Amino acid sequence: MRIARPHIPSLLLAVATGFLLLAGNEAFCQNKTIEKKKQEAGKLQDDIKFLDKQISETKKQRQNTLTELKLLNKKVETRKRLIDRLEEDINRQGQEISDKTRKLEIMNAKLDSLRSSYKRMVMKAYRNRDTRKWFMYIIASDNVEQGYRRWSYLKKYSSSLSKLAKDIKEETRKVEAERSELSHMQAEKIKDQHEKTEEYNRLKQDQDKSKAYANTLAKQQKKYTQELQKKKQQADRLNKEIEKLISQAIASERKKAEAAAKKSGGKTPSTSKTYAETPESAKLSGSFESNRGNLPWPVKRGMIVEGFGEHPHPTIKGVKLPFNNGVNIAAPKGSQVLCVFEGVVKQIIVIPGYSNCVLVEHGKFFTFYCKLGKVSVRNGQKLSQGSVIGTVDSNQESPEIHFELWMGTQKQNPENWLKK
Repeated sequence: MRIARPHIPSLLLAVATGFLLLAGNEAFCQNKTIEKKKQEAGKLQDDIKFLDKQISETKKQRQNTLTELKLLNKKVETRKRLIDRLEEDINRQGQEISDKTRKLEIMNAKLDSLRSSYKRMVMKAYRNRDTRKWFMYIIASDNVEQGYRRWSYLKKYSSSLSKLAKDIKEETRKVEAERSELSHMQAEKIKDQHEKTEEYNRLKQDQDKSKAYANTLAKQQKKYTQELQKKKQQADRLNKEIEKLISQAIASERKKAEAAAKKSGGKTPSTSKTYAETPESAKLSGSFESNRGNLPWPVKRGMIVEGFGEHPHPTIKGVKLPFNNGVNIAAPKGSQVLCVFEGVVKQIIVIPGYSNCVLVEHGKFFTFYCKLGKVSVRNGQKLSQGSVIGTVDSNQESPEIHFELWMGTQKQNPENWLKK
């Protein structure tokens, strides 16, 4: 009597095992990416809530203003980004559901193969269930060695049957877990699709409101043309003042560098506009520059509502706003304004339209903080990163600060330096 050994397709098992190992590694990377995407979406939702509060504050001051329109347009822009993020999530979820379905198909094929093998082994054992046949199978051996091999085979056969039963139970548990996860993923996708639809409807409402605001304000073009001219004059004065202050700071530092050079026999740059560094200021400059893209924000909670550069006027077609040498950051009323890096206060001035302004030197770099109400520093004071410079001026239509960053006499886009 010969009992057939169980047969499980080895190629299928190898493919399944390899797929599951690869899927495990990919899942780890995907989970990190998914978590990051969720955090980004959460931040966008927080930004929208923040802008709603700023719009509410603006309405308390005056209805239908350019500031309110600016905030509303920023809200529309932010909501569009949120919808794009939700769309990315939905597409990713669709791909993950497809991958999970294929993985389940492979696992089910493996489980079917195990069950089929187990069934064949059980049927074979059942047909030969008479213990006398097993005993005679061993007794009929030609020699002791053959008898021992037959006895070992029968013993392994029984052990293999038990192991196969355990494998089927474990694979069944895994398949059920995968099915449960697939069901959860499908539910999450439906939830995100619903959220995307709601956000899209809110976006349409915001866009309609923005258009209505713009149309209302456009009827007051003469008034806003005069305001624009006033803003240009204020911006020109601010730009001239900051350039003058920086030039004075450079000249002051040059004198120190020249005095140090005379003692050491070294040379200083011949161009008067070049920032001549002492060893101390050179070290500070290098430290500041190494933090490009990683500087803390000048307020703990804020959002850029007007970026660096030139922007079109929101209601007057073909007209541009004054060139913005920095960024305007909306912040909660009464927020503290913080120094972004260690340095020295070089000047405190008052400029119409920009309230109190503070210039801080960081070697050859300068940061400029405007639209402050209360100022908490004095000229010549050394500051650490995070030192309180003052508070946001609460008398504005919408609380915000104007922040600039310069490298010598070259203005920089602060967004390239602040932490994302």
